[in-house]
Amino acid sequence: MRRYLAALLIAALAWLAAASSAFALDASAGGAAALRARRSELQAALRDNAFGEPLVIEVKESPDRIAGEVYAELPFAFGVVGAALRTPAALCELLFLHLNVHGCVPREANLLELLAGPKKSGGAGMTAQMRYSVRIEADAPEQLRVVLAAPTGPLSTTDYRMVFEAVPLDEARSFVHFGYAHNTGLLARMAMQTYLATAGRDKFGFSVTGRDAEGRPQYVRGERGSLERNVMRYYLALQAHCRERAGTPQERQQARLRTWFALTERHAAQLHEYSLEEYLSEKRRDLARMAAQK
Repeated sequence: MRRYLAALLIAALAWLAAASSAFALDASAGGAAALRARRSELQAALRDNAFGEPLVIEVKESPDRIAGEVYAELPFAFGVVGAALRTPAALCELLFLHLNVHGCVPREANLLELLAGPKKSGGAGMTAQMRYSVRIEADAPEQLRVVLAAPTGPLSTTDYRMVFEAVPLDEARSFVHFGYAHNTGLLARMAMQTYLATAGRDKFGFSVTGRDAEGRPQYVRGERGSLERNVMRYYLALQAHCRERAGTPQERQQARLRTWFALTERHAAQLHEYSLEEYLSEKRRDLARMAAQK
C-alpha cells in the first residue's frame, strides 16, 4: 500500500510539473515597455551564461507557491512566435511536445484540455486532466501576451497560471518570456518530497551553486532543479514549434517532435530521460488515443 501511494504521489508530481502553469505575472500592466525593460536588466546574464545562447532561467519558491520563468532572445520573427501562441490549437501543438504531456485538445475558442503524467504512463490513475482557459491579454504589433489559467488542480493545488509573452526585436528576432506557477498544498508537498527521495533523487537543474575541488560546476538539485528542468522543456517546445513550419500538419508534427528531442539532448545531463525511439513511440500511442476519443 505504501509503495502504491508513493507511485500515485510521484505520478501527481510529474503531472504538476508537466502541466505547470504560469507566473503570477503582475507585470501585465507594463506591457511591451516592461518586457523590454526586463531585457535590458538581463543583458549581462543573456550574454554570459552556460547555455551558449541568450537565455535566462529564474525560479522563485515559497512554502505555498512554486514559480519559474524563462527569458530568451529567439532567432524567429515576431509573427512566427505569435502563430505558435495565439490559439488553443497552436498551444496544444506546442505543449504536446513535452514528454509528460500525453494529450492536449482545444475546446472552443478559449479553452484547452491537457492530459499529463509521468513518461510511459498513459494509463488510468497515472494521468490527470485539466481545463485551461486561454486569454489573449495583448495582441498588437509590439507585443503578444497569452495567459492560460485554471482555478484548481490535484492534491489541493490551486491558482494555475501559464504565460507566453513576446515582443519583436527586429525583422528576424523576438524576445520571449515564458512563466508558470501554482499554489501548493500539503499533499502536493508530500508528493514533491516523495519524488525527490526516489525518482528525482539524482537529478539536477541548470543553476550553478558552486564548484567542487576540481573546479567542476555543482548544479542545483531538489525542487528548484525540477522546476528548472520543466521550464526549459517548455521553452524548447516553443523553439521546436517555431523552427519546423514546412510540410503538412502531420509532417510538421513529426518534425517538431524530433526537433524537440534533439534540443533537449543538447542538455542531456539535465533532460535526458529515454531514447528518441521510445519518445516517438510514446507520442504515437498518445496520438492514437486522442484520435480514438474524438
